Amino acid sequence: MGLQYVVAKRVFGFDKTKTEKYVAKSVGSGEVDFDKLCAKVSRIIGVHRKVVDLVAVGLVDIMTEEIDDGKTIALGDFGRFRPSFSGKSADKQEDVSASNIVRKRILFMPGKAFSRMLNNMSITRMAIPDADYTDSGKKSENTGSKPSESGENGQTGNPLG
Repeated sequence: MGLQYVVAKRVFGFDKTKTEKYVAKSVGSGEVDFDKLCAKVSRIIGVHRKVVDLVAVGLVDIMTEEIDDGKTIALGDFGRFRPSFSGKSADKQEDVSASNIVRKRILFMPGKAFSRMLNNMSITRMAIPDADYTDSGKKSENTGSKPSESGENGQTGNPLG
């Protein structure tokens, strides 16, 4: 099925004229929880679901320890998990310290399998029955949104139009 999007109206703070613009906004198609994912993997590889659960939990435990040591975790075609942070700038070098760090995070860089999948993933405009609604829940001027025609690989030529 690929990704779906809707057209949303936005006003960007960096635009001094406060002009309304339209952007493509992705629409999720649901979530697969951990238990269901373990059950699916269990069926594919032919081991009990609890074994899959134990391996996954063990992997997360070890990854947590290694990332806490500042290491990048490379999981083959799956991808890499790398610790990182964002910080405040300072005018002088001596004014930069650990207290300037404002947010820690883990960056995920997809491996070959995910990169291939993303490159081939189709993107289509979601058809909304009856009327389009803005984020605030108010009806917009656009009514009767129709799905766009997909081009090569299912991607649309102009995702905003």
